[in-house]
Amino acid sequence: MMFWIIFFAVLAVLAAGYFFSILPATSRRQECLKFAEWNYAHRGLWNAAEGVPENSLPAFARAAEQGYAIELDIQITKDGRIVVFHDDTMKRICGNEGKISDYTYEELQQFHLGDSTEKIPLLREVLQTVDGRVPLLIEIKMPGLSTAVCAGFQKEMEGYTGMFCMESFNSLALRWCRRHMPQTLRGQLSGRFSKDDKVHLILRIMARHLMLNFIGKPDFIAYDHRYADCPGFLIDRMLFRTPAFAWTVKDEHVYNRTRKKFDAAIFEHFHPKDGFQKPMNCFLKNNKAY
Repeated sequence: MMFWIIFFAVLAVLAAGYFFSILPATSRRQECLKFAEWNYAHRGLWNAAEGVPENSLPAFARAAEQGYAIELDIQITKDGRIVVFHDDTMKRICGNEGKISDYTYEELQQFHLGDSTEKIPLLREVLQTVDGRVPLLIEIKMPGLSTAVCAGFQKEMEGYTGMFCMESFNSLALRWCRRHMPQTLRGQLSGRFSKDDKVHLILRIMARHLMLNFIGKPDFIAYDHRYADCPGFLIDRMLFRTPAFAWTVKDEHVYNRTRKKFDAAIFEHFHPKDGFQKPMNCFLKNNKAY
């Protein structure tokens, strides 16, 4: 008898710990749904074949002109400037070795984005280009423990009156923004991780199952739509009713499928036919239990 009492007590403690770990913030769902009324052009509305590279000023201008919200990535340079760039290294886009953090902003100006004449833009240049016309979903690239990029992000966004929210794979970035930018909506990026992500196996498992939510207390989840059957994601959606953004949707067929499970889509390589200044089949807004 004592064995079973201890067994179920331990089971209850483990279950409580699990639910605590995946518990997101729950008080700002309505604010999140304002952002869910848009589709998000992944790194802008880009087309390399047309000379409009990803995360470039023309890509952002094109998205804003066509009424799409924008997802973009920020990193910090060697001299503390906040620039818009996605990859961990510059090889794929710029053809040179090294990381953004290995160069000063001035040094980065010698490189071009792909075969275009465009250069790596500053975040402030993007803000000037978009000028509040559409919402911004800004991913903070924070590979380690340094929060310098978060502080730089805060400084750049001061005085910007357009709609914006932040997201990151690093829960520590969310925690920093929770403490220093409490009015800014926070999103936890996640999906399935591999050994190539250079993250310890335990952390990969916890991140995939959203068990680091207790650190950053995200207001919404941005999740790889291919793995939306993950138990942690499903519990956050069904039990805690957490708003969710699908990434990255690359064709109309996938878009039509994911809109039944998510509140908004981050897309590329096609233009959603319904444009978007109106909701998808917004999961939370259309669910009677909400």
